[in-house]
Amino acid sequence: MIGLLSALLATLLFSINAPIAYAASRRGASPQALVALRNLVALAVLLPLADFRISGTALGVVLLSALLGPGLGDYSYFKAMAQSGVATAITVGYTYVFTAQFFSWLLGVERLKVGTALGAVLAFAGLYIALGGRPRGLGVLYGAFASLSWGLASVLLGVASKEATPFTVAVVRSALLVPLFAPFSKLQGLRKEGLLYAALSGVVGLALGSVFFIYAISQIGVAATVIATSLTPILSQIFDRAINKTKISPKYILGASLVSSGIALSVMTN
Repeated sequence: MIGLLSALLATLLFSINAPIAYAASRRGASPQALVALRNLVALAVLLPLADFRISGTALGVVLLSALLGPGLGDYSYFKAMAQSGVATAITVGYTYVFTAQFFSWLLGVERLKVGTALGAVLAFAGLYIALGGRPRGLGVLYGAFASLSWGLASVLLGVASKEATPFTVAVVRSALLVPLFAPFSKLQGLRKEGLLYAALSGVVGLALGSVFFIYAISQIGVAATVIATSLTPILSQIFDRAINKTKISPKYILGASLVSSGIALSVMTN
């Protein structure tokens, strides 16, 4: 129950984070700058909580998960948004509920369960109905790369979370990404509001959201956790309405119902 609660808290935080990050990009934050600034803030917040008790093997796994997940994965996701819009980025990117299960099965981390797979199908069907429209443009390729990166990174987190605390894992990931992305971050044109939104995204999405996400994986596994986060795109529209004044379509009710059903099915069979 605690693991499921942690996954749902991560989902809520990721949902709040999405429109915050989008608001930062609208105010001059480039994808590279977003990754660097978010991780810099998360590093500062979480550093006092990390105990750094981690083996060399686990450290390597964490570093690889950082490069793939909040590094290349998030960068590709932000690029997909910029190239083809939010709907395409989310629809393609969140196929990671499937790629995570595939990599988890392929690497022998978790068995592939029929109920969990069906839950993923229901959840993704809900996303497609809620978002509407067909993914198109160059953003499809960026979204696909984000899906693959997030999927493999989630599985690697499942391995690392058994040997280190969520705080240590999160700090190590951010410590790698800041120096990698900072040199390529263009801050020209970044307004003060954009900087504040980027910093807030670092607190909400990484310092808090990622810790709950990592803890959930350690408790209920990769598949159930990533399916729970599939509710993020729908909830994020609600927060996007409040932050960026975007419209909400009635079809989100049906989409949210399907996603919720998929989450319930995956958790019950976990």
